[in-house]
Amino acid sequence: MRVDIVMPQLGETVSEGTVTAWHKKVGDKVARDETLFDVSTDKVDTEVPAPADGVIAEILVEAGATVAVGTRLAVIVGEGALSNSEVERTPLPSPPPQGGR
Repeated sequence: MRVDIVMPQLGETVSEGTVTAWHKKVGDKVARDETLFDVSTDKVDTEVPAPADGVIAEILVEAGATVAVGTRLAVIVGEGALSNSEVERTPLPSPPPQGGR
């Protein structure tokens, strides 16, 4: 199992958000609904929970970065998918490029 964590839409007119803090780091276990990161927008500051149980395999956006809604921020893999040492040294494949031929 692989779950992409994306910047959530936190309001109808909100188009971007700033990751203000990560509560987990690569290799950490996370439980569904456990706080994963904090985000700030022009409308709200909130904690964002993990959508699934697993291990943080990648963090793609560092704290302090402002990104568009829908931007991939991190990846959670199922606990049985990789050991912590494998998570730290095994790069996950990038998704195929969008559009084009």
